[in-house]
Amino acid sequence: MKKLIVTFTLVLMATLSYAADFSPTIMTLTGEDYLQYDFDGEQLTIPIELSGTPGAIWLVINTHGQAENIKAVQNGFIGWHYVNGIDTTVYISSRHEIEIGPSNIWWDGNDTDGNLLVAGTYDYYFWGYDNVTPRLLACDFIETGEQWNSDSTHLIEIGEDGLPLAQPMFFGVNYWPGEGVGTHKKWILGGDPHDEANLQTTYVNIYISGGEDADAIDLGGPALNPNDFNIFYNCTRNATTKTSTMTKWQWVSNGDAVLDEDWLGWDELTLEEGGVALGVWTMKPTCWSDRDYIYVNSIGANQTISEWNKLRCFSFDGELVIDKMMHEWFYPDDNGPHGLINGAPNHLSPGRGQNQMLLVSCNACFMEMIDTSRMLEDPDIDYDEYGVWSNGNGDYFLDMNYEPASNYPWACLEDEHAYCFKRESAYVDINGFSIVGTGYNGLNTFGLLTQDGTGVGYMAFGDDTCADDVTTKLGGLICSAGSNYDGLYWSGLIAEGMGYCPSQNANFVAFDTFHGIISNELVIAVEEEDIAAFTVEQNSPNPFNPTTTIGFTLPEANHVSIDIYNVAGQKVDTLVNDVMSVGKHSIILDASRFSAGVYFYTVKSGDFSKTMKMTLLK
Repeated sequence: MKKLIVTFTLVLMATLSYAADFSPTIMTLTGEDYLQYDFDGEQLTIPIELSGTPGAIWLVINTHGQAENIKAVQNGFIGWHYVNGIDTTVYISSRHEIEIGPSNIWWDGNDTDGNLLVAGTYDYYFWGYDNVTPRLLACDFIETGEQWNSDSTHLIEIGEDGLPLAQPMFFGVNYWPGEGVGTHKKWILGGDPHDEANLQTTYVNIYISGGEDADAIDLGGPALNPNDFNIFYNCTRNATTKTSTMTKWQWVSNGDAVLDEDWLGWDELTLEEGGVALGVWTMKPTCWSDRDYIYVNSIGANQTISEWNKLRCFSFDGELVIDKMMHEWFYPDDNGPHGLINGAPNHLSPGRGQNQMLLVSCNACFMEMIDTSRMLEDPDIDYDEYGVWSNGNGDYFLDMNYEPASNYPWACLEDEHAYCFKRESAYVDINGFSIVGTGYNGLNTFGLLTQDGTGVGYMAFGDDTCADDVTTKLGGLICSAGSNYDGLYWSGLIAEGMGYCPSQNANFVAFDTFHGIISNELVIAVEEEDIAAFTVEQNSPNPFNPTTTIGFTLPEANHVSIDIYNVAGQKVDTLVNDVMSVGKHSIILDASRFSAGVYFYTVKSGDFSKTMKMTLLK
C-alpha cells in the first residue's frame, strides 16, 4: 500500500510540475543612490547587493548633465561612432561574477583609457544577467525571434492607464506563409506556458480589397494602441506593385478582426516603396506605438538600384506626420557581397525616452538611436539634429567588416555564414541599455550597448551550446518596467548544425539594471550646517502591499507637493499639494489601484526636492 501511495504521489507531482504557472525567479540589483568621491585616483568602493540569482555584472560610468555640450561628435573606432545631445559613456568595467548577497565593485576614477576623470557628477549603472541558469519556458505559442524579418512580436509592459502592468503581455502576429498566417496573438505572462487555452487570438484577412494581385499582399509586425488594447494597426504591403498602406483593426477574441473602413487603407493611402519586387523571403515592415504615434519602417530593403530607407509616423487619427528618407542608411559606393547597396533598418524599438527609436538592420552593420520629436518639429531636419547616436559600420562592435580596408565596409551578411554577422532583434531596457540579438557569432547570443551606443560585450546564456557559425540564434525581447516578470525573453535553445529553425516560444532569463550618482559633492537635499533641514525618509514598509507611509521633515512652513511616478516617468498620483507646518509629517499612500512594480515618490517644498524609490508587491 505504501508503495502504491508513493507511486501515485510521484505521478501527481509530475503532473502538477508540468501544469505549473510561469513564476520566474527575478534578479534584483541594488546599490547606493548617491556616492561621494573626490576623483583623486584612490579606489572608490561601490556597494552592490544581488538577490534572486547570481550573475555576470558590469559597471558603467556616464557623464551627467553634459548632453547640451555634446554636439555631433565623431569618436570611437576610426571615427565611426557618432553621439549628439546625449551624455556619453566614459568607463566600462570588465565582467564581474557576483553571487547572491552583498558585495563590492571598485573603481579608481579613471576612464576606459586609464585617464583620471575631471571631478564632477557622473551617472553610474550596474547591468547584469544570469549567465548560469538554463532558460525557463514562459510561453509555448509566441515567437520572439524574427531572424531577418522585422519584429513580429512586442512585449507590452505599460497598461492602458499608463501604469506598469502587474502581468506584462506578449502581442504579435504569425506572418510566415502557411497555416495560421495573419493570426494575431496575445499572451499574458504568468499562466501555464503549455496551456494553449491561455492564448488569445484574432485573425486578420490579409487579402484586402483595393490592392492589386491579392496573392502578393501580406502583413508586417503589428502595433497595439497603448490607450486601448482592443485596437491594433498593421502596415500591409503589396509585393507586386511595391506599395503599402496602413490599416486599423478591432480585436475580436477567437474570431475575425474587424477592419476600420474609415481609417486609411488602400482607398485613402497608398505608400510607394520603391526598389525591387518583394516576396516572402524579403524583410517585412514593422510597427511600434508610443502613447502619441505609430512608427513604421520602410520595406524598401535589399535594394540594388536606388536609395530607399524611409521612416514613417502616423497619428492615431490617421495623419501621416513623418515620411522621411533616412539618408544615413544609404551606401551607394559599397556594394555588399550580394550586390546590395542599401541596408534598410528592419528592427525598430522604443528608446528610453519618449519619441526615441532604436533602428537596426539585419544585413548592414549600421545602427542608430534617433529622436523623432525633432523630426516632428521639422520634417526637413538633418541627421545632425535628429540623430542621438549611431555606429557607422558597427563601430567595430556588432560588426564583421570593421577593418578600414574591408571590401564591404557596411555589410554584415556574406555568402558564407562563417564570415557573417547577423542581427536578430533589438530592444532597449528601462535604463537605456540596448540589447541586440546576434547570429553566426559563435557561442554568443546577444550584444550589449550602453546608453550612447558604446559596446559592452557579447553574451552567451547559461545553456548556449551552439557555436557553429551556421545556425541562426533568433532573437529576444526585454521586460524591465519593475514587475515580477522582469527579464530577457528569448527564443528556445537551438542545437548545433540546425541552421534555419523558427522558434515559436518565449523563454525567460533573469536580468536587472541599477542607476545611481557618483559626485565630488554629496548630492543630497540636507544642508550640512542644519541637519534638521528638509529631509525625506524611505517609505515604510518597503516593499509594501498595499499601503505604506512616507515621512518627511520641514524646517519651516511651506507649500508641499508629493507626487507618485511610474518607471516610465509618468505621474500617476498626487498625495499632497498644500501648505504644511514646520516639523515632522507622515503621509499614507494607499496603492490598492496600482499594479505591482517599482514606483518613485518626489517630495517638494520650496527650493528643496527629493525623489526615492519604492516597490509595490501584490
